[in-house]
Formats: sequence, C-alpha cells, structure tokens
Amino acid sequence: CRNARVRFSFQSKAINARSSSSVAAAHMSSLIIYTIGHGRHPFAYFLELLRQYEVAFLCDVRSAARSRWPQYNGRVLEENLREAGIGYEHLPECGGKVIAPPAELSRGLDRVVELASEMRVAIMCSESQPLTKHTTPRANCHRVGLLAPRLRARGAEIIHILPDGRAIEFDESAVPSIW
Repeated sequence: CRNARVRFSFQSKAINARSSSSVAAAHMSSLIIYTIGHGRHPFAYFLELLRQYEVAFLCDVRSAARSRWPQYNGRVLEENLREAGIGYEHLPECGGKVIAPPAELSRGLDRVVELASEMRVAIMCSESQPLTKHTTPRANCHRVGLLAPRLRARGAEIIHILPDGRAIEFDESAVPSIW
C-alpha cells in the first residue's frame, strides 16, 4: 500500500499502519515534520512523493545545496519546486557534513519549527533511506541521527517518507548513529 504509514519501535518491533488521510488529520492537531531524501529519484517522482504527503515547503538541510544529480542542485531545485507551488529554503546550518556550532544549528532548527507551525514541511537531504538495512538498523543520514531527536525535543512529531511512498515513525534516539 503506497499510502501506508508504518510506526515501529526498536524495543517492541510493533508495527502499525495509517493511511495518508489519517496522516493529514494528525497534522492538524500537532506539529509534524516530514523527512525525505532525494536519492536518485527523477524530479517528477520526488515531486509525487512530496505531493502525496501534501508538503508545502521543503527545507534543504544539506551542508551544501549541491548534488551529482543536477535536478537537486539548489537553484534548480528551488525553481522546480516554485513552479510546482512548493516553497524552498536552504538551511546549511542544519547540514550533516559540516556540523554547525550549537547556536547556529539551534537557529536552523528553530526556523524549521517556525515554518512547520505554519504549513506542512519536509526536511530534505540526499540519502533516500533514513535507516540502514543492517540486522540492527542504524541511522543512514543526519536527518535521523542529528536533526530528528532535536526536533522531537522541540515538540515535533517526525515522519520519514520512504522511497516507495510509505512513511515510518520510530524513536530516533534508540537508533545507533554516528551523529
């Protein structure tokens, strides 16, 4: 089911699925921030994923808004999203390759929360899978290991959009991470 949202815990391995319509209903009652990785997706498919979850604004949390895939270079991405009616802002202080000093990182996270309190927001980096496929999954990107725990501490619910269109939730602080 492409519109399923899966919630699991690393302790209990419990799995619950919710449709994207129940995701939309939940967004109205709490601060929800989506995460997504562009991976190697053609832009049209990436846009389809954003639309599936009704994302209105994309926060680019890469240290540098560059990619080997030209459709994900900052200016090109911003223009393509604008044409699709989706806002864009690059927040390099939330990047994972060069971790910003705590005050700068905090300022970037505050900006994400500010935007998410006004509209549906997704934070984006390049890694399409938030978790590794190891027996014990590990954070595959800084969205999971660095940003999500800090955003949760600010009261946000975090939902990770997967490349196949499903979404998952889990306790990111329970996931081994290098960040």
